[in-house]
Amino acid sequence: MSTVFDVSIGRSYAIKQLEMHPDLDLPTKLQFCYQFKILPWLTPAFRELISLPIKSLEPMGIAKIPAYILNALIQVKHQISTHRLTLAAVVPPAMAGMLCHTPLTCADGWETGWKAGPAEMLQHPDIFYSGRDILAQLESVEIPQVCSDCREFSVVNVKETGCLLMEDGFVEDELEELRAWLMSH
Repeated sequence: MSTVFDVSIGRSYAIKQLEMHPDLDLPTKLQFCYQFKILPWLTPAFRELISLPIKSLEPMGIAKIPAYILNALIQVKHQISTHRLTLAAVVPPAMAGMLCHTPLTCADGWETGWKAGPAEMLQHPDIFYSGRDILAQLESVEIPQVCSDCREFSVVNVKETGCLLMEDGFVEDELEELRAWLMSH
């Protein structure tokens, strides 16, 4: 009612009460975000849904999400999935450190370490590891057969390429389009 009659105090009160409601799920937040133009709910709800497997949503939940937002969600999830599978399959190059005496051994160790660590995390079926999580893990772990100099150079290379952080850009680009769409409808 407050939205219809443009009563901002009533609208703010209703939104605060809804935020505390125990049954307010993510699909309903997106439905209300669209229906009542509650734009502050868009980013956190969309980001949280991105991190969940689609199969974790009930059919009734999916039905609540406005079609345009659901389409955007599916497109971004597909883009992220494709990117993750590519990153898992194509090992970033090992960078030889200046003090390394065994660059070929380090390169082999880097490839083995990538396949056993980040590649597994990128493809994990049950747990969503963000690119930031994977990068933090990569920075903190010792990789057998890779000297510390090569590991450091290789991790810096992964950081500089931004390959593990591209997902954030995919999501942000889509959110920008969704905000514009919500404002125009």
